[in-house]
Amino acid sequence: MVEGGVALRTESLSGHWGDFRLDAVDLQIGFGEYVVLLGPSGCGKTTLMELLCGLRRAGNGRVILDGVDLTHLAPRQRRVGYVPQDYDLFPTRSVEGNVRFAAAMRREHGEGVEERFERVVTMLRLKPLLDRGIETLSGGERQRVALARALMADPALLLLDEPVSALPESYRDSVCAELKQLHREFGLTTIHVCHNLEEALLVADRLVVMDVGRVAQVGEPDEVLDRPASRFVAEFMRCKNCWVAEVQGGELQANGFFLGPVDQPAGAYWAVVRPERLHVIPTVSSMLTGIVAARTRGPHALLARVDVGPLPVWVRDDSAAPVGTRVGVALTAGQVWLIPRED
Repeated sequence: MVEGGVALRTESLSGHWGDFRLDAVDLQIGFGEYVVLLGPSGCGKTTLMELLCGLRRAGNGRVILDGVDLTHLAPRQRRVGYVPQDYDLFPTRSVEGNVRFAAAMRREHGEGVEERFERVVTMLRLKPLLDRGIETLSGGERQRVALARALMADPALLLLDEPVSALPESYRDSVCAELKQLHREFGLTTIHVCHNLEEALLVADRLVVMDVGRVAQVGEPDEVLDRPASRFVAEFMRCKNCWVAEVQGGELQANGFFLGPVDQPAGAYWAVVRPERLHVIPTVSSMLTGIVAARTRGPHALLARVDVGPLPVWVRDDSAAPVGTRVGVALTAGQVWLIPRED
C-alpha cells in the first residue's frame, strides 16, 4: 500500500452470474496507485471492473471510493472513468463529440470543463483529430479518444480493461510507457486489466492476481514474482522451477533430491525459485552439477534447463553452454521459496 491512505476499498464483493461466481473480493488501493489486475481469461477481471464502475450489480458487498459508498449508485454518479476493451466509442459522433460526452452526461459546463478539455486533448495529441469520424481512426487513435473521454469525467478512479490488447504487439511497450506517463501527469488512482506478464511489469505499482473468481495474491511485483502464494500464482507468473518438496528433520528435498537444511516445519511443500535468480557456473566445483538438457529464451534472459539428477533446474545461462555440457548450478536451499502443499 502506498502512503497517503486508501482511495478504493471493496468489502466482501461477490456475486453469481450464470456459471460464474465472484468470491468475497476484499481490496484496498491507495491514492495515486497504479494497480494491475492480472489473471487468465475467464477469471473475473472484467466482471470486477464492471462492478466497480456500476455496469453490473453485486450480489453482496460494498464498493467505497474516497469514503463514498458507491454500491447502489448509477455509473454516472460514481466518478469512475472506464475504458472498455473494445473502447465502445460512438460511431455517429466525431472525436470531439466522443471526448466531450462524459462531461455532457454529467451536465458539466463552464470554464473548468473547457480547461480540462484543453489539457486532455493536448496531452493525448488529439487536437488534429477533433473533427474526424471514429471510423477513420487507427487502433491507437481510438484508444487515445477512449482515454480522453474517460478523463473528461474528472474521475477519482480510472479503469483500463485490456487497454493495449487491440494494438499491434510492436506498439505495446511504447503505449504502456505513455499510460504510465499519463498516470504521473494526472495522479489518478488506476486499475489496469491484462493477462500478459510483461505488460503488467511495465506499469504496475502493485499486482492483484486473480484465479477463477477469487483474489489469489496481492503484492508488489517483486513480491509476487519471488514469493508466490500458491502453485497457481507461481505458474501463472511463469516460474519454471516449481518442484514437489518435503521438509523432514530440517532438511529440504525437492523431487527427492537433497538441497540442504532449511528453517521450516516438517511437511509437504511446493519449492519455487525463479530461473532469473539462478546461474550456470562453468565449473563443477559448485554444490550442484548437472547436464544442460535444453535452452530457451525467457522474457528477460537466455535460460537453460540443467538436469541435476531427478531435479530439472531452469537457470539464467549467460554462458550459453551447449546442450550436453556438464555445468555447475548456483542453488542453495536458502534461495527456495516454500509453499505449503495441501496434499
